[in-house]
Amino acid sequence: MEEEAIRQAQSGDHAAFRKLVEAHSEMAWRVARTLLEDSLAAEDALQEAWLDAWRGLAYFDTTRPFRPWLLTIVANRCRMTRRRRALPTTSISETMHADGLFEDPADTLVQSETDASLAASLTMLPLERRRLIELRYFARLDISEIALVLGIAEGTVKSRLHRALTTLKTILQRAGVGAQ
Repeated sequence: MEEEAIRQAQSGDHAAFRKLVEAHSEMAWRVARTLLEDSLAAEDALQEAWLDAWRGLAYFDTTRPFRPWLLTIVANRCRMTRRRRALPTTSISETMHADGLFEDPADTLVQSETDASLAASLTMLPLERRRLIELRYFARLDISEIALVLGIAEGTVKSRLHRALTTLKTILQRAGVGAQ
């Protein structure tokens, strides 16, 4: 179905492209919000990325998966935005709350204490390690997609993510969160 929508969009069908946008917008938004702190900057970057995707769709190889291609476009647009505006990246906790991902008030209350500890602990990580954790667990990218977004090898992603999680676990244990 996606392949057909891509072919139709390549022929100039705006409705088909809209279907692609709808299918991938949540993932693309999570990546943009992970890479850019300012939600308005992320929104602008994402809009530009969708325009880039529309313009580049004619050159897209339909034998290849669409999602990695789109992730590359979103990541590149976010990099350009960050360079232009010199914006830092966001923390997972701030993003989740700002984007309303904890919509149920009970969930918000349950999450707030742990989330505050997690947010504080994440800020103690070096930016590179924090970004890896956020891309994996907030943006829900797999290892190959993180490698694509960051421009590093999959093995490097795995080892750095492991070190980041080990460091985060240690920080959380020192803070008395989840210590067992």
